[in-house]
Amino acid sequence: MSKGLKICLWVFLVMDIMTFLFYGRTFLLANASAAAAGMLLELMQIAGISILLFNRRKFGFYIICLSEIVMFAVNVTLFGSDIIISLINSAVIPLAVYAFMKPFWNTWR
Repeated sequence: MSKGLKICLWVFLVMDIMTFLFYGRTFLLANASAAAAGMLLELMQIAGISILLFNRRKFGFYIICLSEIVMFAVNVTLFGSDIIISLINSAVIPLAVYAFMKPFWNTWR
């Protein structure tokens, strides 16, 4: 695993934990069901990043991609976000991770 990928994954992990805490605060204060959906998706993404970072398995990357696809749908339907902005937001993490993984793709389990 390259140093750039490790740094990228750690940054994404910290960002996802902070987003999870934000959704949790929103859920507790406003009791919003959309925040609960966001919390579940963030947990899924945290799990994917952790599998990729600590177990070094491609399965973690696939979980990240799946969570971003579902997060795109949730952002557009539940949160009423713009489709283009949501698509860009959902594409950043998987593309960045893949760019760092690509040279070592065959070495991952």
